Amino acid sequence: MKHAYLILAHNEYPVLDVLLSMLDDVRNDVYVHVDAKNEHLYKQVCSFQMRKAGFFVLENRIKVYWGHFSQIQAELALLTAAFDSDSYDYYHFLSGVDLPIKSQDEIDRFFEGHSGKEFVGFWSGEMHERDIKRKVMRYHAFLRFKRKKHHLFHPITSFLYNILLAGQDLFGCKRNKSFGEFKKGFMWCSLSRNFVEYLIKRKEEILHRFRFTLCGDEIFIHTLLWNSSFRDRIYNIDDAECGSLRKVDFSRGNHGNPYVWGMSDLEDLKSSDLLFARKFSSSDMQVVKAIQNLYGVFVK
Repeated sequence: MKHAYLILAHNEYPVLDVLLSMLDDVRNDVYVHVDAKNEHLYKQVCSFQMRKAGFFVLENRIKVYWGHFSQIQAELALLTAAFDSDSYDYYHFLSGVDLPIKSQDEIDRFFEGHSGKEFVGFWSGEMHERDIKRKVMRYHAFLRFKRKKHHLFHPITSFLYNILLAGQDLFGCKRNKSFGEFKKGFMWCSLSRNFVEYLIKRKEEILHRFRFTLCGDEIFIHTLLWNSSFRDRIYNIDDAECGSLRKVDFSRGNHGNPYVWGMSDLEDLKSSDLLFARKFSSSDMQVVKAIQNLYGVFVK
């Protein structure tokens, strides 16, 4: 099979370097979007040399902010670049701090055996339903400043953000009322070529409908998949990790962020039936190197 790996990179080059080396297989092409705020990382990535895989670093980069529409723009840029470049069986979204936890042969065999399925992890339950409404039914502005508490404009934008939300609640403003059922989950997923084509054809609709959505990167793929004929191809709707094939531990994470895997977790990672894991840190390269030794194409 032919695979396109779509990587969103923000920092942590030592982990990203290992990830790229582990994907260096003739069956893969790798596309990387480096956050436009990190010029040093961009230069590091551009200097990386692949031996077997195709390697493409997007030149037109976007400044990416948490919860902001820029996340969706970066994802669509990667999807479009890969779709226009070649014909792939699967398109895999990874962050720069993710790693495969199976060999390339095992990964390829798995997708060949489940060809046509969509591997997207869904979060369900009353809490998530309330969260979806909070994020998609109101206009969220000034998101690029939301997590920048030390920024000069943060006190002003935070005040305006809350005033805007309160005003919408007061006057009963609800956007996206006529749209289908919204769904959410983490954005890291593996998509078939047919569904990627479906997404790209609706690019303008996505850009319009999710522009002022909070954390729309966790919603737009799931929502379009759920409200399409591709719903029947979802691999697993009940378990987000199994559905996305990604081992992610939020229960031990801090402030809603995933837990960072360490050397003490190596046996747990090795025994997993999943194909990828997130996330890792350059502060604990021992576990990163151990995984590279176990499943890497080659070791530098």
